[in-house]
Amino acid sequence: MISHLLDTNAVISFTGRKSDALVRRVLGKAKGSIGLSSVVAFELYFGALKSARIEYNLETVRLILADFPILDFDQNDAFVAGEIRAALAAKGTPIGPYDLLIAGQAKARGLTLVTNNTREFSRVENLQLEDWSL
Repeated sequence: MISHLLDTNAVISFTGRKSDALVRRVLGKAKGSIGLSSVVAFELYFGALKSARIEYNLETVRLILADFPILDFDQNDAFVAGEIRAALAAKGTPIGPYDLLIAGQAKARGLTLVTNNTREFSRVENLQLEDWSL
Protein backbone atom coordinates (compact mmCIF):
# COMPACT_ATOMS: atom_id res chain seq x y z
CA MET A 1 0.00 0.00 0.00
CA ILE A 2 1.34 3.41 -0.96
CA SER A 3 2.05 5.70 2.00
CA HIS A 4 4.51 8.19 0.48
CA LEU A 5 4.65 10.24 -2.71
CA LEU A 6 8.01 11.47 -4.01
CA ASP A 7 8.24 15.02 -5.35
CA THR A 8 10.25 15.59 -8.53
CA ASN A 9 13.24 17.04 -6.69
CA ALA A 10 13.35 14.00 -4.40
CA VAL A 11 13.33 11.67 -7.43
CA ILE A 12 16.16 13.63 -9.03
CA SER A 13 18.15 13.57 -5.78
CA PHE A 14 17.54 9.82 -5.45
CA THR A 15 18.52 9.07 -9.03
CA GLY A 16 21.63 11.25 -8.87
CA ARG A 17 22.45 9.93 -5.39
CA LYS A 18 22.79 13.51 -4.18
CA SER A 19 21.72 12.57 -0.65
CA ASP A 20 22.84 9.35 1.03
CA ALA A 21 20.09 9.81 3.63
CA LEU A 22 17.41 10.00 0.93
CA VAL A 23 18.76 6.95 -0.89
CA ARG A 24 18.81 4.93 2.35
CA ARG A 25 15.24 5.93 3.23
CA VAL A 26 13.87 5.11 -0.24
CA LEU A 27 15.68 1.77 -0.42
CA GLY A 28 14.63 0.96 3.15
CA LYS A 29 10.91 1.27 2.41
CA ALA A 30 8.85 -1.73 1.36
CA LYS A 31 8.40 -2.13 -2.39
CA GLY A 32 5.16 -0.48 -3.45
CA SER A 33 4.97 1.84 -0.43
CA ILE A 34 6.37 4.82 -2.36
CA GLY A 35 4.56 6.16 -5.41
CA LEU A 36 5.11 8.82 -8.03
CA SER A 37 2.52 11.23 -9.34
CA SER A 38 1.85 11.25 -13.07
CA VAL A 39 2.73 14.96 -12.73
CA VAL A 40 6.22 13.94 -11.57
CA ALA A 41 6.46 11.59 -14.57
CA PHE A 42 5.59 14.55 -16.82
CA GLU A 43 8.28 16.72 -15.22
CA LEU A 44 10.88 13.96 -15.60
CA TYR A 45 10.00 13.44 -19.27
CA PHE A 46 10.16 17.18 -19.91
CA GLY A 47 13.59 17.39 -18.29
CA ALA A 48 14.88 14.47 -20.35
CA LEU A 49 13.49 15.83 -23.63
CA LYS A 50 15.06 19.26 -23.18
CA SER A 51 18.44 17.85 -22.13
CA ALA A 52 21.59 17.47 -24.21
CA ARG A 53 21.52 13.67 -23.70
CA ILE A 54 17.92 12.93 -24.62
CA GLU A 55 18.16 9.16 -25.24
CA TYR A 56 20.23 8.50 -22.12
CA ASN A 57 17.92 10.57 -19.94
CA LEU A 58 14.75 9.05 -21.43
CA GLU A 59 16.11 5.60 -20.58
CA THR A 60 16.85 6.80 -17.04
CA VAL A 61 13.27 8.07 -16.72
CA ARG A 62 11.94 4.76 -18.07
CA LEU A 63 13.92 2.85 -15.44
CA ILE A 64 12.78 5.16 -12.63
CA LEU A 65 9.13 4.89 -13.62
CA ALA A 66 9.41 1.10 -13.76
CA ASP A 67 10.51 1.02 -10.10
CA PHE A 68 7.57 2.93 -8.59
CA PRO A 69 3.78 2.78 -8.89
CA ILE A 70 2.56 5.78 -10.91
CA LEU A 71 -0.58 7.46 -9.59
CA ASP A 72 -2.75 8.99 -12.29
CA PHE A 73 -4.03 12.47 -11.45
CA ASP A 74 -7.80 12.07 -11.07
CA GLN A 75 -10.87 14.25 -10.54
CA ASN A 76 -10.63 14.21 -6.74
CA ASP A 77 -6.94 15.17 -6.93
CA ALA A 78 -7.94 18.07 -9.20
CA PHE A 79 -10.61 19.22 -6.75
CA VAL A 80 -8.23 19.21 -3.79
CA ALA A 81 -5.56 20.99 -5.85
CA GLY A 82 -8.19 23.62 -6.71
CA GLU A 83 -9.00 24.06 -3.02
CA ILE A 84 -5.31 24.49 -2.23
CA ARG A 85 -4.82 27.02 -5.01
CA ALA A 86 -7.83 29.06 -3.88
CA ALA A 87 -6.64 29.05 -0.26
CA LEU A 88 -3.09 30.07 -1.19
CA ALA A 89 -4.32 32.76 -3.59
CA ALA A 90 -6.50 34.23 -0.84
CA LYS A 91 -3.41 34.48 1.37
CA GLY A 92 -1.19 35.80 -1.44
CA THR A 93 1.21 32.85 -1.04
CA PRO A 94 0.97 30.79 -4.24
CA ILE A 95 3.20 27.87 -5.11
CA GLY A 96 4.31 26.62 -8.53
CA PRO A 97 1.64 24.99 -10.71
CA TYR A 98 3.19 21.51 -10.80
CA ASP A 99 3.94 21.59 -7.07
CA LEU A 100 0.31 22.56 -6.56
CA LEU A 101 -0.90 19.50 -8.48
CA ILE A 102 1.49 17.16 -6.65
CA ALA A 103 0.46 18.62 -3.28
CA GLY A 104 -3.21 18.24 -4.22
CA GLN A 105 -2.73 14.61 -5.12
CA ALA A 106 -0.80 13.80 -1.93
CA LYS A 107 -3.35 15.58 0.25
CA ALA A 108 -6.36 14.08 -1.53
CA ARG A 109 -5.01 10.58 -0.99
CA GLY A 110 -3.70 11.07 2.53
CA LEU A 111 -0.10 10.42 1.46
CA THR A 112 3.06 11.90 2.95
CA LEU A 113 4.89 14.02 0.38
CA VAL A 114 8.65 13.50 0.36
CA THR A 115 10.41 16.62 -0.91
CA ASN A 116 13.57 18.67 -0.56
CA ASN A 117 11.37 21.76 -1.04
CA THR A 118 9.62 21.94 2.31
CA ARG A 119 9.69 25.74 2.29
CA GLU A 120 7.20 25.98 -0.57
CA PHE A 121 5.09 22.93 0.29
CA SER A 122 4.77 23.95 3.96
CA ARG A 123 2.36 26.69 2.80
CA VAL A 124 -0.23 23.97 2.11
CA GLU A 125 -2.37 23.39 5.20
CA ASN A 126 -2.61 19.83 6.50
CA LEU A 127 -0.19 18.44 3.92
CA GLN A 128 2.00 15.75 5.45
CA LEU A 129 5.61 16.53 4.52
CA GLU A 130 8.95 14.85 5.06
CA ASP A 131 12.42 15.82 3.86
CA TRP A 132 14.46 12.63 3.59
CA SER A 133 17.57 14.44 2.33
CA LEU A 134 18.54 15.46 5.87
